[in-house]
Amino acid sequence: MAIEPKRVRVRQKTTISEIAEPIELQAEGLYYELKTGFILTFDQEREDGVVPTTIKYTTGRLALICKGPIEMNHSFIEGRLTQSLYKNPYMSMTMATTTERLDVADGRCRFVYELSMNEDVAGNYDVDVTWTFEGGEFA
Repeated sequence: MAIEPKRVRVRQKTTISEIAEPIELQAEGLYYELKTGFILTFDQEREDGVVPTTIKYTTGRLALICKGPIEMNHSFIEGRLTQSLYKNPYMSMTMATTTERLDVADGRCRFVYELSMNEDVAGNYDVDVTWTFEGGEFA
């Protein structure tokens, strides 16, 4: 039996330690409920094109998967260092994060981490993603 998606409105707010203003985006997306989590899909509009984005949460692990001009498949696990490959049209780099916090609740996920690219610290990130089902308002 196929999982039936629900239409959602997504808001993502990313605060980066070295940048004064947070980066915010809003998008339409799809939400798939899983037995032990969820999958959330939406498109990020970026300077270099549209990046189809998937957030997959299963107990204790959040995966951020991007395709298109930016490609990555990275897992965030609270208290753990994780590594993956990050690709854009110009280069590929090793991406490593130490996830300080991973909070997931109904209609929201937040992950806070320190990011290193090619072993150089790139900053501390706080990503807060909220979603409402079609017809609902953002909290």
